[in-house]
Amino acid sequence: MPKLLPLNPNMSLNPGIGALCLALPALSFAQQQEPATDAAAQLPEVVVTVERSESLLRKTPVSVGVVDQSTLESRGVRQLNDLVGVVAGVAVPNGSSNMPQAVGIRGVGVSMPAMSQAVGIYVDDVPLIRGYATALWDLPDMQRIEVLRGPQGTLYGQNSSAGAVKLISLDPSAVSSAWVSASIGNYGAKEAHGYATGAITGTPLTASFAFSTLHNDGFGRNETLDKGVNKLDATQFRAKLGWALAPGLSAVLAVDGLLDRSDNNAANYPLNHPDAAPRVLFNAVDTAAFRREAGGLNLRIVDQLDDGLVFRSITGLRSYRDDPSSGGFGGLEVERYGLQQVVDQQAFSQELQWQKQSRELSWTAGAMLVADRFLFDRFAEPLPIGATTPSRTEALTHLRTTDFGLYGQAHYALSDRTALTGGLRAYTTRQTGSNDYWAVDADYQHTRQIYSAPDLATRKSGLLPRIGIDHQATPDLFLYASIAQGAKFGGFNRAAASLRAAEYVSNPEKVRTYEVGAKTRAWEGRLEANVAVFLNDYRDYLATLTNTTIGGVLVTDGVLMNAGHAKTYGVDLDLSAKLGLNTQATLSLELLRSRFETFENPTGAVSGDFVGNELPNAPHASLGASLQHLLPLPRGDALSFNVSAQYISPQYADVANTELLKLPTQTYLNLSSAYLSIDRRWSLSLRIKNLTNRTYLLLRNRIPSVGVDAAYYNPPRTVLLTARYDY
Repeated sequence: MPKLLPLNPNMSLNPGIGALCLALPALSFAQQQEPATDAAAQLPEVVVTVERSESLLRKTPVSVGVVDQSTLESRGVRQLNDLVGVVAGVAVPNGSSNMPQAVGIRGVGVSMPAMSQAVGIYVDDVPLIRGYATALWDLPDMQRIEVLRGPQGTLYGQNSSAGAVKLISLDPSAVSSAWVSASIGNYGAKEAHGYATGAITGTPLTASFAFSTLHNDGFGRNETLDKGVNKLDATQFRAKLGWALAPGLSAVLAVDGLLDRSDNNAANYPLNHPDAAPRVLFNAVDTAAFRREAGGLNLRIVDQLDDGLVFRSITGLRSYRDDPSSGGFGGLEVERYGLQQVVDQQAFSQELQWQKQSRELSWTAGAMLVADRFLFDRFAEPLPIGATTPSRTEALTHLRTTDFGLYGQAHYALSDRTALTGGLRAYTTRQTGSNDYWAVDADYQHTRQIYSAPDLATRKSGLLPRIGIDHQATPDLFLYASIAQGAKFGGFNRAAASLRAAEYVSNPEKVRTYEVGAKTRAWEGRLEANVAVFLNDYRDYLATLTNTTIGGVLVTDGVLMNAGHAKTYGVDLDLSAKLGLNTQATLSLELLRSRFETFENPTGAVSGDFVGNELPNAPHASLGASLQHLLPLPRGDALSFNVSAQYISPQYADVANTELLKLPTQTYLNLSSAYLSIDRRWSLSLRIKNLTNRTYLLLRNRIPSVGVDAAYYNPPRTVLLTARYDY
């Protein structure tokens, strides 16, 4: 470790590195004190569905980070942002669940959350579109999260050029079980969770129901109004119905919903106020109202056909609406930049898939249709420096996007130990819509139309190939190499402030990834190590640029456009070790470098030359480590302990590599412990996140023309005490 992350003598209080230094001797001690030889002391095999069917993680030729159910609970993973530092290589800049969350992996991705994403987010194989309403998945039926690194275009489609995040929930069981929990914590935290499953008597049906409700009084303060801000108030549920229609034929119907009434103050803490302090703002009027209603319907049908052929139909309906979604930027007594917007999406997806597994040839083929209707209506009220009244505008965007793909991937055994993988996806994406922009008065009535772009239309098509080879060198050493390509749809800008920006359409962003990996199981099944070395060749890079030239005309507002060519390269390492019958350690590490090889610079100014810059949200190192121990007590009850650490090195937040916007080094130490009763029905647990109460400025927003200089901070130390009863 010292060679990978050299320690500075001044970093003695760094909790992430410190925890690792403490953990390493513990690992060595446990190895000496508890030699394990039986199966109970081995690591359990990890099963994933990366290639759209179940396979052992250590025999799957893809770099994957897996967060199982116990880790979800002990680490408090409840939203996408919580994966940062748990699965190395994952970046999610926005931290509050009601903020749009775009995910990056290996330095690829994280552009505009309202546009198509480079990391596909899937709930039980149903894709979520854009970065809204994708963050919060704090449901107790979550079985695991799989993070697939690198392009996954063949099996997961366009808009997975950086990878995919799969949220996998439990299906209903015929074996009845149920549990409920209640939690209290600091900052007024109150939580409740519950889950129940079982067979419906006298029918071939099974059912399950999961719910979650979260509330706190806020991590910040409004000093002017003397009240808490950045509050969390969200309730979720998911119900499932399973039906054994016939031998080999089954269906699962799922419905889920979310009501989020948190506030919109997360990124509004001023840095340019004389009494500025972390998580403190001064708005004279609280305008940060928010309400999100989201949910979906998912029907999965599986039919075991003759000769081992499996047919799957996966149908999804998803929707969300943010209304109201209002707030301001600046956090000062006088609001410098107010926003009110409505965001509404309806999405339909249908996938038909055939799959066959055999010793010599296994293959998957299918077709997928995704149709998305997106409405974005924004009222903006910037107050320029020196002005007495704000300028008011409304931007209205309607977009309809339809993506259709045909895909196939095959795995052919050349011998008992060596196999080839080949795959291809053909896609076509069509987007139509309109952009309109008005000046409005104080009552939000139109006073003048600035432009109208009513008949927007574009179509993009392409091929996404994948080739690879894998070799089982020994029973416990698996090697692989692959070349894969991914693409992210660009399309039209939303909420554009000029006609040229509104009519501009970008090409898909493309990434080709070269990867070599090894997966091994050693130490009599007590150690698993997965390592991957990768190079991403990133073309037609999509970035939002201001003061750029389109058709020979200077455009001063932001435009999402193909801006350049970049490369990222590095190494991933995922390590698990069973140190004794009841002790286990994990480590997830990524070392990363990135560079823009070319970049659009229409003015030729030195300040606009970004060649050689690092990509945003691409830290040189990210690391997560944990040590878990179960202590059986003489009566049969038990205590469990979990200590975890996260480390993320500094990273830039923009393509210009602006030092003022640069994110600092982050280190976090987290603890959790639990008491388990003799019959395991009762448990009492304590979870502490950010134990050392570190504060980091993570998302800075500067608009000098209106006097905005505000920030988002990480959550402070949080303590949660939970009582749970299993029926």
